[in-house]
Amino acid sequence: MPAPRSAGSSAPTLPPDLQSLRATAVEVLRGNDLGDVTRPSPTLYPHQWLWDSCFIAIGLRHVDPARAAAEVLSLLRGQWPNGMIPHVIFAEVDDFYHAGPQRWRIDRVTTTASGALSTGITQPPMIAEAALRVGEMLDPKARADFYRALLPGLIRFHEFLHFERDPDDDGLVTLVHSWESGMDNTPPWMEATLPITPRRVNVLKRLGAAEALDAMRRDSKEVPAEERLTSAELFTLYRVVRELRRSGYAFRNIRETDVPLVQDVAFNAILVRADDHLVEIAAEAGVTLSKRLTRQMRRCREAMERLWSSSTYYSCDFRTGELLRHETVGGFLPLYAGVVPEERVDALVKAMTSPRYWPRYGVASVPADDPVFEPRCYWQGPVWININWLLADGLERYGRHDAARELRANVLNLIVNSGEMFEYYSPLDGSGAGSNSFSWTAALLLDLLAREDLPEIQAEAARMASGRPGVAGVPDARRAGDDAVVGRSAGSGILGGDGHAAGDAG
Repeated sequence: MPAPRSAGSSAPTLPPDLQSLRATAVEVLRGNDLGDVTRPSPTLYPHQWLWDSCFIAIGLRHVDPARAAAEVLSLLRGQWPNGMIPHVIFAEVDDFYHAGPQRWRIDRVTTTASGALSTGITQPPMIAEAALRVGEMLDPKARADFYRALLPGLIRFHEFLHFERDPDDDGLVTLVHSWESGMDNTPPWMEATLPITPRRVNVLKRLGAAEALDAMRRDSKEVPAEERLTSAELFTLYRVVRELRRSGYAFRNIRETDVPLVQDVAFNAILVRADDHLVEIAAEAGVTLSKRLTRQMRRCREAMERLWSSSTYYSCDFRTGELLRHETVGGFLPLYAGVVPEERVDALVKAMTSPRYWPRYGVASVPADDPVFEPRCYWQGPVWININWLLADGLERYGRHDAARELRANVLNLIVNSGEMFEYYSPLDGSGAGSNSFSWTAALLLDLLAREDLPEIQAEAARMASGRPGVAGVPDARRAGDDAVVGRSAGSGILGGDGHAAGDAG
């Protein structure tokens, strides 16, 4: 993998347009800096999110490695006594957030390491990835100090996932809320959640009055309604929170409720890669991991094979053992985990770069021929910069350098064309959607612009913009002109209803 530029170097030499874009990215991160943590955006997401902070640190390391290390360490302030690191750690701000401390009431159950309030669920475990990337930019002493400070909490977090969330020694980690997946309204989660839709929501839907729910919300004012979860979806997710709260957030109690329990393919793929990084960090710090933990790490890697069927990887229903057969971008993340047998890789890459997932800008979160596809609606179609970052990393480690470069060039074109750091982008026209001034988009752009192979990525971006055939074998002209794909520009959402509204952070 091309090495990042050295920590002490100044901003890389860039053409004027990219210099300006880099300056915009840095300004976004500065604007979202709350002093000791970074919020995802200045509007929708005023607190600290777990995997957001990890992606933020990956980019921030090119500007201020020490601040990037502090961003990673700050996640430990929210750690629970059982080792869980929550998906949101609430900052002391006055900004309204629809799923704030009052909805979770963790003060009735536990306390965090710092006494800060938090949610009662976790998020994809990107901490080890971020720590290793940040560590590369620190001098040996600073890196050793950083790892020593992080390791105890990081090990406890991985133990929580492998033990608390795999009580039957199945190998795969189980999630208790779609927000834990980071992909809030992705189709398999919405299917799993549909049966527990609150009665009042179903009544309003039958009466054709689901839009009445919008009047009960305060979180749908910042962005266009069609770019967010439907009110029916969101109120159903609120009901899940209520059940988790009543269960004391303990898995042994949660499994006795009707809360959807999903062995999420993307989350487990990220955990497998995080386990590899944890082993590397521990070895450098001279720490020996327990045999029990290393065994569970191995079992998790092996269990990923059970999520494969025919041509892709799926999430699985924990209770029934049945695969949730909805194709999503999560099915490609085993490439990031490094668990895909070599004989499957090219077929997955072909599927990922086909017009279904890459109609013009890719990779879309849901294939464009799916009935629920909506190009600007959260995780039901848009392109997310962080997911493409993960996929490009996996492709490169599998030796698919052309595909990785094309993916990075696509990301560069998306951000350059918009000129702004949006939460996500339409795969059809590249327009930005969701919250603007979004931190991980800015941070991962900084990471992209710091790569030593940036000239090759720029050349590929220029080629793609001109419409010449792609190096991964998918002509851009076909992507742009696929009538069946472009025609799918709207939908009703998997839970139905016309009103859309804000969900959780990315």
